[in-house]
Amino acid sequence: MDSSALLRTLEKRIEHLEQRTELPKLMTPKQVCDFVGVSESKFYEWKRDGDVPPAIYWSERTVRYDRDDVIAWAESHKVGGAV
Repeated sequence: MDSSALLRTLEKRIEHLEQRTELPKLMTPKQVCDFVGVSESKFYEWKRDGDVPPAIYWSERTVRYDRDDVIAWAESHKVGGAV
């Protein structure tokens, strides 16, 4: 692995670790929206379509999303993009 590829790999790892320290382990729907950068109405539209991370329901009105599931879900939506 050349030095530029190693540097890119390290930068991605640092970014991933920074995300994990900035986000709470259990996120509210609003926190997920803020992280992804979409409105709550768009998020609930995706939810109706079945395209959101797995949820933890503490009650009918108390929903949380695991940070690691949210990050994995967001990364699963990457398309194309040359390195």
